[in-house]
Amino acid sequence: MTEELRRVLSEIQSLLYPLTSSMRNCIEGGLATSMDDMDNLGKDLILLAERFRNRLKELNHTVLTLTLMEAGVCIRSRVRKLKKRGILDEDVVFFNDVYSLIKLIEDSIASGE
Repeated sequence: MTEELRRVLSEIQSLLYPLTSSMRNCIEGGLATSMDDMDNLGKDLILLAERFRNRLKELNHTVLTLTLMEAGVCIRSRVRKLKKRGILDEDVVFFNDVYSLIKLIEDSIASGE
């Protein structure tokens, strides 16, 4: 891993930490009261991906950009559905799965994987 990639990933990891913490709090606090917060988290993941897109592309690491972008878009799409139809058990599973993925990315970066 190059020093530049290490710096970029470290910066991303430091920005992911508050997002994963907030996501966990939204899930544990009840999705019904956290829909706007979850939508904002999705938006923040998209913005994070956009912020680092060019640098990660230069470092041949676009998969991370696409993963963060897709997670953000999926969160925002699911929130729109929930606002129309209400929350189902499968929605809690969905948000837990997305949280687990983002947390795995954060932890992998932190460990140097």
